[in-house]
Amino acid sequence: MGKLIIKIIKVFLLFLVTAALIIGAYLGYQEYEKSQKLKAELSYQSEHEWSWHNEYRRIQIRHIDALGTSMLRKVYKHKDHVIYAYKNDNYSLNATVLFFVPCEPDSEIITSQEFGSGKPKTLVCNSDGEALRFSVTWSDKSNDKLWEEKLDGFSLRVDFSDWDFTKLDQEITLSKARSKINANKPIKQD
Repeated sequence: MGKLIIKIIKVFLLFLVTAALIIGAYLGYQEYEKSQKLKAELSYQSEHEWSWHNEYRRIQIRHIDALGTSMLRKVYKHKDHVIYAYKNDNYSLNATVLFFVPCEPDSEIITSQEFGSGKPKTLVCNSDGEALRFSVTWSDKSNDKLWEEKLDGFSLRVDFSDWDFTKLDQEITLSKARSKINANKPIKQD
């Protein structure tokens, strides 16, 4: 009877170990899949490395060395477009959308839509012929923008009030720093 109980315990422990290994492998694979999806989203249609600015809201950030400032973006993989946003030196907001569709390289498409000024809204194909670009700039400094466009079959809707532009605003402010040493130095007159 004692040997039977020991044998039952051994079989039960073997079952538990096997189940734990299977569950561990499954959970490990799920975590791997999740990390691969996040990595794919961060590198989506980009040669550059992006990182999460707000992972919950899916907002990414990248410092652009040539501009000396950062840019935000949000990937809409299911709609095959990406929204980019950055700030001008006067804190006004610029936004660009790239619609990833084959197009005639370096061509322009004048849509039937117009800006408030009457100027037509134009889609521009990139030099590789892989995406159409459309950009806007707002003159005011508010970040509470709802950008919605319907451009003859290409549409977007993004609410920038969900985006945190604090880091970009801080970079602009810091770029305006002047040395106290040079600022307080008297100007030599001849």
